[in-house]
Amino acid sequence: MQSLRTLRISTIALGSALVLTLGGLPGSASATEGANPSPSATPTPSASPQSYQQQLDAYKLKLDEFKVALEKWNLARKAAEDAFKVEMDKFRVARQAWDETNSDFIEEINDEFKKDLNKARTDFRSSWANAKSTEAKAAARNALNAATLAATTARQVALEALGEPPTPPARPNIPPRPLEPLKPIDPNAPKSSKRQIQPAPPMQPGQQGPRPPKGEKPEKEKDRKQPKTSGTNNNAGPSA
Repeated sequence: MQSLRTLRISTIALGSALVLTLGGLPGSASATEGANPSPSATPTPSASPQSYQQQLDAYKLKLDEFKVALEKWNLARKAAEDAFKVEMDKFRVARQAWDETNSDFIEEINDEFKKDLNKARTDFRSSWANAKSTEAKAAARNALNAATLAATTARQVALEALGEPPTPPARPNIPPRPLEPLKPIDPNAPKSSKRQIQPAPPMQPGQQGPRPPKGEKPEKEKDRKQPKTSGTNNNAGPSA
């Protein structure tokens, strides 16, 4: 009996030593860490996209700014076009007065120029007909060129003495039209709804019309043919 009791005591002591040994292994440390986890870094919140209402509010602000800018642009464009029309009217009046004052002088200058050219050509024909050598023909050609250049220079000097005619005004440099902001799409709207398409502007004379959308063919007029009538009546009964 005493030996059996001693065996039980030694078995209990061996089990206690084994438990203490296993408690010092890495597995026990991981179990302890699992029981008490270390605090981790909290992720930074990402910027969430704007809601439809926020986009709509921003669109309304941009639309108000666009209306103000468009009104200013229309006023500036109209003022520039009106000023250009005034300058254009002044130019027409000044040009008409200049033409009336100098038309007679210009006609005399052009007549004198034509006379000089005709005389140079007549002299050239005479010299060419009497030329017996290549040198004489070359001299006649050079004399014609010199007379033509002299007549042209004299005409240019006489026209410049009249003074420069009035020049038309330059067209105003109008900045481009402001762009209208785009309205955001309501995500809760039914899928069948579509954006309204603005009507095309009126076409100018000689301008081609807009092309039909892809997949659609222009309508063609159908040929209306009268039914053919036969000379015999198919519904007639048999003859007696």
